[in-house]
Amino acid sequence: MTATAAEGTEQPLVAAGATIPEVAYRTALAAFALAVVAAAAVAAPDSGAVFLGRFFGAAILRAHSVPLQLGAETFTAAGAYDGGIGWLGALTISLLAAAGPAALVFATMLAALATFALVELRARRAAGRPLGLAAAALAGLCALGSFGVAGGIVTAAFAAALAYVLERPGPRAAALGTLIALVWCNAAPQGLLAPVIGLCSVAGVTFGAASPSDRRWARLALAGTVLATLATPALLAYPALALEGLRIDRALAGVVSINPIEVAPLGYRIGFTLVVLVACALGIARGREGTIPLLLFGTLLALANGAYVVVFGVLVAPLLAASAAAAFPAFARGSARAPRADFASAGFAVVLAAVVAWQAGQRPAPLNGGFALATTLAADGRAHRLYCWNLDWCDAVLSSSPRVAVFMDGRVAAYPPDVRSAKADIVSVKATWRKVLNERRVDAMLVAKDHALAGLLALSPEWRAVDADDSAVLYERTAVAR
Repeated sequence: MTATAAEGTEQPLVAAGATIPEVAYRTALAAFALAVVAAAAVAAPDSGAVFLGRFFGAAILRAHSVPLQLGAETFTAAGAYDGGIGWLGALTISLLAAAGPAALVFATMLAALATFALVELRARRAAGRPLGLAAAALAGLCALGSFGVAGGIVTAAFAAALAYVLERPGPRAAALGTLIALVWCNAAPQGLLAPVIGLCSVAGVTFGAASPSDRRWARLALAGTVLATLATPALLAYPALALEGLRIDRALAGVVSINPIEVAPLGYRIGFTLVVLVACALGIARGREGTIPLLLFGTLLALANGAYVVVFGVLVAPLLAASAAAAFPAFARGSARAPRADFASAGFAVVLAAVVAWQAGQRPAPLNGGFALATTLAADGRAHRLYCWNLDWCDAVLSSSPRVAVFMDGRVAAYPPDVRSAKADIVSVKATWRKVLNERRVDAMLVAKDHALAGLLALSPEWRAVDADDSAVLYERTAVAR
């Protein structure tokens, strides 16, 4: 006699085809996706990039073309050639901003989720799913401070996509790598990093145990990424302009902040340090293409400018997962592919991001630092010639008020060397700083509260403080020197 209906319908603890480790992995994956979405929801935006993107994007939409020179918004370099660097990224920011704050946050969340998904997939190839998820978490620690709207997570997304594609040379990789580089170069000056990642791939297959076919396709992919740098409105000028736009030139130390401990304090102290410790403990597995070159490139890039600690994380974390798999084979189990479950996880993450982004969009993040003071100046209705201690603060007035012109804004590459030098001289309070201000007829200055320049202006009868916050002070000149 058969079992009773009650006995026959007893359900297993987990769904058919799933195992306890599989359920644990999926639970951990969902928790990580939730953490990424939450981090992007509460992170402060890169206000300078947002303001600059909205200004440049609006100019593109208004003119139906890409402006290639600086305009009257600057009084030190009007007409200087900037090649339209980053036009596609600016246009995207402008369109998303027009759709509302939630659209910007949602796009940032998607970029972050895609970044860590690519890191996990790349690590999974050699180390299995558990270590793949661990690699994504390690890369996430390096991204602390980079989750905001228009922040470094966007650069990391392009880097992760290109590294994932080029890791397995072939015709598809060459085509996709070229396409990614093409979009990246038009979206931002960081697109110049694409040929370097391609070069790392070539170095890996050249000195590794790759087949002649793989070497040939890797070189073709490199050629594609190089050609992509010339397929922008700047044409042949893009490499030089983009190199300055990367802000890794040590000569910019007095013009922009580049030290890791200042730019990405959490990502540097936690993520970067942990990656270094893990690399020292495990070593680096040498059997994978591009391992050593990518490690060196990511490390040098992060130390050159702390904003790229997040890129370091996405490039290096999968390499450490491979090392962990070689050292502890037991942790490399569970690497079987489950495409249906992967799609379900991706769908869950996207829906989660949409819900949280809509909620976050109802209460846009307040402006931080000197950005709020800059917008206050722009709203007073009077003409000003503004100098900003942090030049990104000046991005906030570009589109806010056509009557305010700036000494220098975030488009570093477009400004000639003499303007950059004069900006650095004022920051360092050299003997000529007053002379430069007088010659340029600067009548407003936005300065960090704890900087020596703020103290000197406070002691000068020629200047008066009109507004301040916890980090910056806005000064106006009582009488503009002629």
